[in-house]
Amino acid sequence: MMYDVCIVGAGLWGSSAARHASLPGRKVCLIGPSEPQEKDRPDIFASHYDAGRNVRKYHGYHHTRGSLTTKTFQSLLQLEATTGVKLNTKAGFMLFGKDIRNIMVLSAKTECLLLTAEGVCERYPFLDTSRYGDTAMLLPVDAGHANPRMIVRAQQKAAVLQGCDIIDDVVESVGESGDHTHGEPLMRVVMEKGRPLLAKKVLLCTGAFTQLKNLLPSSTKLDLEIHGTFTVKLEVGEGDLEKFRTMPTMASHGDPEWDCYILPPIKYPDGKHYMKIGPMNDDERRLITLEDVKGWFVSQPDPKLVKNYKDILLAVVKGFNPVSVKTDMCVCSSTPTGLPYCDMVSPRLGLAVGGNGCGAMLSDEVGKMAAEMIAGAENWNRDIPREMLKAQFITSLSNL
Repeated sequence: MMYDVCIVGAGLWGSSAARHASLPGRKVCLIGPSEPQEKDRPDIFASHYDAGRNVRKYHGYHHTRGSLTTKTFQSLLQLEATTGVKLNTKAGFMLFGKDIRNIMVLSAKTECLLLTAEGVCERYPFLDTSRYGDTAMLLPVDAGHANPRMIVRAQQKAAVLQGCDIIDDVVESVGESGDHTHGEPLMRVVMEKGRPLLAKKVLLCTGAFTQLKNLLPSSTKLDLEIHGTFTVKLEVGEGDLEKFRTMPTMASHGDPEWDCYILPPIKYPDGKHYMKIGPMNDDERRLITLEDVKGWFVSQPDPKLVKNYKDILLAVVKGFNPVSVKTDMCVCSSTPTGLPYCDMVSPRLGLAVGGNGCGAMLSDEVGKMAAEMIAGAENWNRDIPREMLKAQFITSLSNL
């Protein structure tokens, strides 16, 4: 089988890229494993196996990421309408802490409401943000949370309707094949279970696993760090759901050690509702090898950290008595620029990796840019300087 474009990685970014790349006359495939039933079975596991992610029109304090989040937010609304798959919950978003107004970009300031800690309590009697500072910026509309599983499902549904083939498999290696079509070299994609396939172009949307399989040239070392992190989910009893019905998504700023994000009650596949809290920094554990990543996903977070974040949530959300406490492990891929890499490694191999903790919020726009880039479009980056998205590599000792 030969494809015009093969996209490796069927998560948020890869599924978006598959939808945008699947145009009439172009043969596209998307390869990635479906969600496993148990974490301890596969080598490949993903952080998007979840029911809630922050999404909003304005990122707030980073102009370029704000541009990407704005376009993604609008595109997800359109995707929801087109596919009929419920993706978004319009809950609003609040950033609270110290000197909030001074870090907000102008576009966010014009849309947000500036509140004091007292003002937050007046609007949401069950919230107390005073321990973090006396200011908060509230985006009451065009913000909330989305279901990452459903985003992937909707993107793939749309891609299939446009002719994309989705292959449930793990890619083991990508490289030059030695074969040609019309004088042009072809790429060879080797999978764990299926037969190898050929493609004119390959796009890697493989996140933390980009350098843990043989996907890049052996001489290439991408400057991409993988950090293990976690979330704490506190179960909300049925009797408390109405009390917290108006709760926005939230994030704190000003305390690097304990800054966090908080999501309001969200219904999970087990039928229960949970509030979720997680650290904003991703320095819990640096992961180097495939075994490190697999081991992290099947491990448990430090109980002391779990207690600390539970205590933070209960200090911010008053009158909440959790029914139970659960944890989930996840990983974050980080770039030195704080922006995603969207770049061509070679004339036939491109990548879109590096969510920096904002993968869902950036997903549709990064996928769209990557799809246009791999297809050879000139202005795929639109209003973002291409240099800002260029992949950075670490020079090996042998080349010094």
